[in-house]
Amino acid sequence: MNSSKKISFPAADEITAAIDASGQKGCRDLSNIFVDKAGRATDNEWKLLQQVFNFHFKSSNVMQPFAPIAVMTDGTRSMIPDDLTNTQLDELQGTLDGVTDPEYRARVGDVLWLRRKDAKAARIAVKAYLEAGKLVEHPKNWTTSMERYERALRLAGQIEPKGNLPKTILAHLESRVLHYDGKDPLYFTCKALRLLAEFRYGGFSTLAKIAGHAAGESRSDKDFRRARSYFEVQAKHLKLAGEAAAAEAARVTSARTFVEEAENREANNEFMAAHSFWGNAISAFRYRPSLRKEIPELQRRYSIAGGKLGSEMRTVSSDGIDITKFVEESRASVAELPWEDAFFTLASFIPLIDPKELRETTEKELSEPSIHTAMAASIYDASGRKIGVRPSALTDDPAQKEKAISGFMEQNAGYQRHMMIHAHIAPAIRQIIEDHEVEQATFSSVLDDSALIPKERRELFYQAFEVGFRLDFSTALHLLIPQVENALRYVLQQNGISPVNVDNDGVEEVWGMKRVLSHAKTLEIFGDSLVFELKSLLVARLGPNLRNLFAHGALSPNGFSGENAIYLWWVILQLAAYRTSGMHAYMERRQAENGHDQDKDKK
Repeated sequence: MNSSKKISFPAADEITAAIDASGQKGCRDLSNIFVDKAGRATDNEWKLLQQVFNFHFKSSNVMQPFAPIAVMTDGTRSMIPDDLTNTQLDELQGTLDGVTDPEYRARVGDVLWLRRKDAKAARIAVKAYLEAGKLVEHPKNWTTSMERYERALRLAGQIEPKGNLPKTILAHLESRVLHYDGKDPLYFTCKALRLLAEFRYGGFSTLAKIAGHAAGESRSDKDFRRARSYFEVQAKHLKLAGEAAAAEAARVTSARTFVEEAENREANNEFMAAHSFWGNAISAFRYRPSLRKEIPELQRRYSIAGGKLGSEMRTVSSDGIDITKFVEESRASVAELPWEDAFFTLASFIPLIDPKELRETTEKELSEPSIHTAMAASIYDASGRKIGVRPSALTDDPAQKEKAISGFMEQNAGYQRHMMIHAHIAPAIRQIIEDHEVEQATFSSVLDDSALIPKERRELFYQAFEVGFRLDFSTALHLLIPQVENALRYVLQQNGISPVNVDNDGVEEVWGMKRVLSHAKTLEIFGDSLVFELKSLLVARLGPNLRNLFAHGALSPNGFSGENAIYLWWVILQLAAYRTSGMHAYMERRQAENGHDQDKDKK
């Protein structure tokens, strides 16, 4: 936040020396350099510079590209450009001509434009963003460069809406699309094509052919979501080229990939996913006049897939509970919302299991003896290996009694999760994937300032969350289970705890999941419910125990795609969204809306 005390910046030659000595590139990397320098300095001359380079970068937001990197529970936040005083802006401007590093010049020039509408600084920033993007461009780690290209383009469009500067950026994007020729493995070309279509620039017919090639390859590889992304952008370029019939054909093919994905999921016995994609196909076919006659057949296939989910749904209804109302409410809670609001609603719209309430309920049940509670039960993994025993609740041994309570708590937690999955989480996920095109880059706007995710691991988390929205929870968990263990250690490190053991020879061994989750600081940071859910789902021997079963190769294919897998994916998604600036802003809006509704009710 702003400070009344004047804090000077280092001289330009000092800044250049620090950057050159590090060999690092990237705005967050520069922040790390300046953090290190601030820690060694006798005053705070580097700290303000570090804060400027630690803004949360949102390249697609034209008016507010820099948000706070952290928002605290008490409403305070980290610095944004509006917090800089005129004196500090003068100090910052004084370094612009003396530092040649493009990352530095892009950030400083952009801040000066935002605060002072300095067109000269903005032009410097545009050219620097372009150069910075070239330095970090990579076909796999594509978002870093594309963020810089996109900000360069949108900033150029502000200062020269009809000039040549935007065309310089657009020409570079077109040249990169031609260079990769649709052969980059992820979404660099797709994003570039979207920007070119948005700004109506390029050889549209040629660009459409490249998009079509990438779409066809993705379709052959059964990467249907990527295929749809490319078919849609192909259609935009064909329309701009004046080829309306070909554009419609691309959109028709895109719609048909929902059918292909549904059939592919059925072939793999993934009927929940298949059911969702049949529903997506019906929605997509309604928008294509030439396909509407096929909708009755899709509805028939949709019903068949739904019938294969019947055994799961009947379990929820076996006690006379009709979940239809809950399903409709869950879908409605995220329907037609902007992506950010839909994401944060999914991450927070139902509470996690409260371990205190769960224990009270369990102990009350055990106070009324029955054959069920009197019998010990053995726990087996998918291969039939006995991995634990839940003792009888009718014991005078305190240790055995506690173990029995824990076992029955896990059983009751399973019942609750079953209901939460089918009545709430799965319907909300299905609604979101109908409303939004979710891909890895989509998560940048909601999770880039997540305290859980180390910068270098973002791509892995985003990939896991993306495939979860494709209902591929097997791939998601293969990525997430080891990464969340590392992430929790990372959080402890950020809070002053060193999660390692060092033996007499100085050899370091990192803590395992169980020890990390048992540490008092973990409980302090995340609270009872999150810690209980993670312990139960990942390491509890009488619970799902997914981490240990996964680590030993003992988790069956069904275990990777069943209810516990879906629920764990959702818990980790909630964990990643925890205390982000976006979640804080979302909760504030919700509270304000609820307060407004209550005032209306009183009137």
